[in-house]
Amino acid sequence: MQKQDELLRRISNIEKLLEQRKTKPLNLVEAAKYLSISQSHLYKLTSQRKIPSHKPNGKYLYFFKEELDEWIRKTSSQESEDSSQNDEEEDEEPP
Repeated sequence: MQKQDELLRRISNIEKLLEQRKTKPLNLVEAAKYLSISQSHLYKLTSQRKIPSHKPNGKYLYFFKEELDEWIRKTSSQESEDSSQNDEEEDEEPP
């Protein structure tokens, strides 16, 4: 019984660590690596307020994976719309 309680406790601790890791913010270096872009480009996007970021103490930038994933989805859907609009414009004959 004692071994079983120990195993349940360990599993619970592992689950908590995994949950914390999921919501842990990324720093600038980690976020740039996650997005496969340069750190300078990511910093430029944050200064233009084009990408979600957080600066809680006014010093370091932090990013959440969920927000970055949502930004990627929005950006790629906008690019798809822009591309299809350009295709439609090219198909039209000039007057």
